[in-house]
Amino acid sequence: MNKHSFWYWIVFVLLVIWQLPQFLVAVVMIPFLGKLTVVRDGHFNICFHASKMSGGISLGPFAYVSDYCARHDEDIAHEFDGHTVDSKILGPLYLFIVGIPSILNAAFDFTDCYYDWYPERWANKHAGLEVDKYCNLHFKVDQ
Repeated sequence: MNKHSFWYWIVFVLLVIWQLPQFLVAVVMIPFLGKLTVVRDGHFNICFHASKMSGGISLGPFAYVSDYCARHDEDIAHEFDGHTVDSKILGPLYLFIVGIPSILNAAFDFTDCYYDWYPERWANKHAGLEVDKYCNLHFKVDQ
């Protein structure tokens, strides 16, 4: 869908309304993220490299990633193609079902591998990623 079309913007506005809680959190975060540079854009989402970000976070149509994550396509895909899909599916429930549990897992290590926790598994499935035995992300290779 062309970004200059009327229907693109109608769909975008409807998605923002559906994802309003996380959209508002994403907008409030902007002044604290430093310089923002677009890394990927599409699917009604935008992924930014945020100079003051540590790790990555997806909130509504926005994904913010650190210097490290911005250099790794798998990390960008996890946020951009993974968590943003969950946000579109879950709408106003996203923060409670995915966002907060994911942040708590990052803070308290509920599992041996960060990506074993259900929000991360969901994001990896959407993004076509798999995790090796060393807890590293890789794109799935069809065999």
